[in-house]
Formats: sequence, structure tokens, C-alpha cells
Amino acid sequence: MQLRKIGQKIRDIRRFNQILRILTKHGFGFAIQQLHLEEHIIGRGIIKTRILRRFTEPLESRSVRLRKVLEELGTTFIKFGQILSVRPDLIPLDLCNELSKLQDRVPPFGFEDVKKQIKDSFGCYPEELFASFDQTPLAAASLGQVHRAQLKTGENVAVKVQRPDIRKMIETDVDILYTLAQLASRYMQDVKFFNPIGIVDEFSKVITKEIDFTYEAHNIDKFRKNFKDSATVHIPRVFWDYTRSRVVTTEEIKGIRLNDYLNQPHTIEAKKAVAANGADAVLQQIFVDGFFHADPHPGNIFIMPDNAVAFVDFGIVGRLDEETRNAIVSLLIAVFMKNINGILNTLEMLGTFVEDENTIRVFKHDISDFLERYYDIPLKQAEISTILPQLVDLMTRHKLKIPPQFHVLIKAIATIDGVARQLDPEFNTIAHSRPFVEKLVRERHDPKRILKDAALYSSELLDILKIIPRDGYEIVKKIKRGKLKIEFEHQGLSKFISEMDKSSNRISFSLVISALIIGSSLIIMANRGPLVYGFPVLGILGFVFAGFLGLGLAIGVLKSGRL
Repeated sequence: MQLRKIGQKIRDIRRFNQILRILTKHGFGFAIQQLHLEEHIIGRGIIKTRILRRFTEPLESRSVRLRKVLEELGTTFIKFGQILSVRPDLIPLDLCNELSKLQDRVPPFGFEDVKKQIKDSFGCYPEELFASFDQTPLAAASLGQVHRAQLKTGENVAVKVQRPDIRKMIETDVDILYTLAQLASRYMQDVKFFNPIGIVDEFSKVITKEIDFTYEAHNIDKFRKNFKDSATVHIPRVFWDYTRSRVVTTEEIKGIRLNDYLNQPHTIEAKKAVAANGADAVLQQIFVDGFFHADPHPGNIFIMPDNAVAFVDFGIVGRLDEETRNAIVSLLIAVFMKNINGILNTLEMLGTFVEDENTIRVFKHDISDFLERYYDIPLKQAEISTILPQLVDLMTRHKLKIPPQFHVLIKAIATIDGVARQLDPEFNTIAHSRPFVEKLVRERHDPKRILKDAALYSSELLDILKIIPRDGYEIVKKIKRGKLKIEFEHQGLSKFISEMDKSSNRISFSLVISALIIGSSLIIMANRGPLVYGFPVLGILGFVFAGFLGLGLAIGVLKSGRL
């Protein structure tokens, strides 16, 4: 176990130095200095002379250069950037737009590694497990690559195999991200507000799920169940006997990737049908199922011969509970009805927690201006891919807390809206989503639904009424006996306590030095004990020791930057 930790630390050091070189290469040397990275890794002198010497920023914008940094750093950082790209509440909107361009540009890995991954997963090689297995990959990405194969039962399948050692690399990178987050929290006050450690925590959970291919397989099964009766949407079947954590086998999709379809000549009617089918699929996922594909870009969609759409790559999905779906519908209705109070009430339902009266007043004014821009625009001409991002930008500027899934939802809608408009320039997602919203509104006011909610709330209310007398009696008994205890937990005082500890230690240290100086002075004045050049040895040693301690204390104070 100890050897594994040592090996991990060695990988961390190598990777850290690589990150520093890439940051400096793209003009982020100042970030190394701001984070005090040179104080936390081996080779401090080398870093200062070779890496930190370049601080001149290139002409490209910081957003573009940061995207290039993440692409060059590879899988973990690309995935991290993709997650940040849907969080305009954490990073500027222009950076979100730039990070949304992140792509996995990685070459395929060798067939020997493919064979080893399959052997480790199933205990046999591809030629033993499958009737045939194409050694040339169909596609390669940062986490794995896909090969065409045929089962011994005759089905044509697509086998996704994980890259070798990807788990170790991600583990190392996540450790480094935690270190960077801790340093950012310590040295960057503006960044600390966004809880960088919490962001890395969230990312760690997402990437851990994504490298377990059985998680994706379960997602596929759930989508397939949701669309089992659909004639316009196809979800591939999972072959569980040929699926493990590092290998997932699904039905091969016989269709044209949408990237290629957009560049091919097709009839206007066919393209309109594809746009409608794709939009219907995503809108059903959002408003009906509450379980949606988080990245429905053209590379993840195939067009079948009958204009049906097929989705692939289900590693990242979004989830919306019934309450959140209802809140989103209410928000859309309030926006289109230009109901400012309705918008505020819905944002409170979504957990934005607008409490400051001044913030509410300014936000109301800005919302009113926002709605005025679309006052005379007919619904069929309004573009949802423009309205929703502008609304989020407005909320972000007022520092409202927006649920992460809301950003993922907006990205999914904006992506499918853009794809649909490429197929059909007259396509309007708002008008197309109207039947889904109206259905949800009808369900909300359905008598059966009202009775069901009333029964549920009545049951919860009865439970509360049963608990209150008993709990009240217990509290009164404890008060009478003098045994009532109230637990107090402080938050945000850890740094204050740490600073107080440092201050008290310095004071104690100063008292020790003062005592040594006074004691040594008394010994010198008494002129007793062994003498050197006519001065007592103990007095001289006391002064020397006090001098060293005082010098150490002065260096510590100066190094902290607080005199």
C-alpha cells in the first residue's frame, strides 16, 4: 500500500511539472505565481528559472488559451472544461462558450491493448468471445474507442473498449485538481466565493461514473425503456453478457451520423422530418421523462433510413425531478406571459434564494427591460437558444444561485435548437415545445393529480401532527430535569482559529525570547560561573540562543507578509 502511494506521488510530481510547462507555454505563468505553486512541488529552483521566466501573455484571448491548455492536458481536464462550460454561474459567459468547443482529439490505441482490456474483463480474447472482431476502430475518443464486431448468435454490435491506464491518469489528475482548488481557496479571495473544492468534488463524482461503462449501459437501458413505443427514435440495445466496467457492447447503429447527413443532399421534407423527430426526442426527455441526453450534438446522433433519429454516447445525462420540471414549465409560461412576479416565484422554487430586498428590486427592473426586448416579437419568431442563455446571464450578473442541472438543460435545448435550425431554417423550438408544455399544464390541473397531491400532503400533515405533541412533551421533560442540550456548530471560523493559534504561538515565542534576554542580562551582571573574556559563559549562550530564536521569529513574520 505504501509503495502504491509512493508511485502515485511520483506520477503527481511528473504530471504537475507537465501542467506547469503547458500553463507557461500558453501565457499563464502569472497563475503559477498567484497560486504559489513553486512552493508546493519539488524542483523549486528549476521552476523559477525555467518556467516562471515567461510572463508575457500571447495576443489570443485568455478564454481561447485556456481551452488550448485543457485540450493539451488531455482527458481529465477536457472533461472538467466541458462540465464548466455549462456553469455560467461559476465562470464568465464568453469562457463558457469557448469551453463548449472542447474536443477530444486523440489517436486510437493499439489492438494489443484492446485485446488485453477484453481479456482482463472477460477472461478470454476477442477472437474467442466474438464470431468476428474488426481490429480497426470505428471511432476513438478520450475514454475509449469503438470496434465493430459480430456475436456468435449473429448480431452485429459495437464494442466500446476503455483506454489502458486511463483510471490511473484520471486519479492523478483529480488529486492535482484538488491541490489547485485548495491553493485557489487559500490565495485567491475572488475564486474562493465559488467553492473550488466543491466543484472538484462534483467533477470527481461525474468522472468516476463516466469511466465505469456499466453506468452508461444502465443509462442506455433507461432511454430504451422510455422510447420503447416510439417509431421516430431509436436507442441501441445493450448486450449485458458482453458488458463490463471497461467494455460495453451495444447494437450497431445502421445509419448516417448527423455530421455527415448535414453535408449530404436530402429533400427539404426529409430534413424537416429529421429536425422535428430530433427535437421531439429531446423535448420528451426533458418535459416527460425528466431524464435527458446532456450532449445531443451532431456527433452523437445518427439518422436512420426512415428519418428516425438514434442517439449514442450516454456517459453524461441530466436528471430533472417532477418538481423541477414543473418549475421550469412555470418559468417558461411566466417569461412568455411577461409576468415578473411569476418569474421571481419560479426562481425561488428552483432554489435561487433571492432574499435581499435591494437585489430583488434591481432584478425586477432588469427583468422588465429583458422582457421589453421581446414584447412585440411573435412567439413563433422567438428563439429559445437566445432567450434562455440571456435569462441565465441576467441571473448570473445578480449572483443568483442556479441549479447545475438547469445549465445542463439549457445547453441540451440550445444544442438541439441549433441542429434543428441547420436542418430546417424555419424551425422554432418554442413553438415546437408548446404541446409538451400544455400537456404538463393539463396534468398539473387534472382532478386526479390534485386529489393525489392532496392525499400525499394530508398524510404528511397528519404525520407532523402526530409527532409534535410527543416531541413537545419530551422537550418539556428535559427542561424540567435541566438536561436540555443545544448543540452549536460554528461555520467559517476555522481560519480565524488558525490565525489566533499562530498569533498566540508568536506571543509565547516572544515571551520565551524576552525571558532568555532578561535572564542572560542578570547572569552577566552577577558575573558568576565560568568566564570567557571576562563574561559568564551561560549569559553569552543565553544571548546567542535568544538571537537565533528572534531571527527565526522575524523571518517567519516577514515570510507571512504580515508585519
